Amino acid sequence: MFQFVGDNLLLVFTIIGAIISFLASFIGVVSQKKPVQVLAVLAVLGFAVGIAYQISAYNVKQDAARRATAMQQIEQAAKKARDNVISEINFTVEHTKITVDAIAKQLSKSTMKDVATELVSIRDRGNIDFEETAAFAKGSPEMWNTYEKWLRSSANTAGAPSLSLTVNADHHYDSGLILAYLLTSGNTRNILNGVVSSHSEWHRFNAEELYFKAFSAETSHLGWVLFYDITTPHPVAYAEADTFAQELMVYHRLKQHGKIDQLLNSNGVNTISELQKAFPSIQTAVFASQSPGELVKLMIDRQLSVSVTSVGNKPYVAELVRMIQLAAESN
Repeated sequence: MFQFVGDNLLLVFTIIGAIISFLASFIGVVSQKKPVQVLAVLAVLGFAVGIAYQISAYNVKQDAARRATAMQQIEQAAKKARDNVISEINFTVEHTKITVDAIAKQLSKSTMKDVATELVSIRDRGNIDFEETAAFAKGSPEMWNTYEKWLRSSANTAGAPSLSLTVNADHHYDSGLILAYLLTSGNTRNILNGVVSSHSEWHRFNAEELYFKAFSAETSHLGWVLFYDITTPHPVAYAEADTFAQELMVYHRLKQHGKIDQLLNSNGVNTISELQKAFPSIQTAVFASQSPGELVKLMIDRQLSVSVTSVGNKPYVAELVRMIQLAAESN
């Protein structure tokens, strides 16, 4: 135990800081007598996300054996803290009798465009010739150039740029090339141009160095990854692009990208669930709700900070914090 703390002092201090910050936020919520159920759930989710990020960052830096041991210890500690706080939330809710009906009623006057962000994909642009198979399997430089230009132009649009992957479609995805697409941005395009043009470079480029350039605050970059099943026109899962890229880098560092290629190209009803086991960033909180009021109730009931919903053929990403803020402003 002391050896682990000594070797990873920065990680330990960061997690302690996250716990202290979380507890302070939670106490503030209760003492100010705001809608305790909702805000407390947000505090729990924020805490969990913060801890998960530190675990992920730690994973990238350690070898496989040490990572497994340390991750188990941290996950157990985070789960215990989360369970204790959720018990306290349930106790508080029982005594305050706060419900989410008032929030849902306020949002019932809004449209999904008012409360969520549309996820835009290059394949939504009818005037752009982009073929998934040619892009992610054959590595056509022309497809990547089209994608890179679209990504730059999407900085001037209201929606959040997303990359779409379709399972059970008999595609032949290559995870190295997908990683190059994930790391494409204004800061990395000159370097990645040579990577995409050469098949031999798909699994050899310095992805970790490009990661910080791709997802810097100064440049437009990919926001989300949407997963589709060939059997349905609506997304079935989603992931934040930066986190998914970080997890994919781990598999490449461990020389396990072949396993990911198999998962992406497999056919079967369990493809998404198997991908979710391999990538903690992949979430399946996907709904088909056209009512913001209904959606916010679903998210609070399931303690979701983020979800994706489809209105017609348009996917939207909804953040619980934003929805609560809009409900409060319209009250």
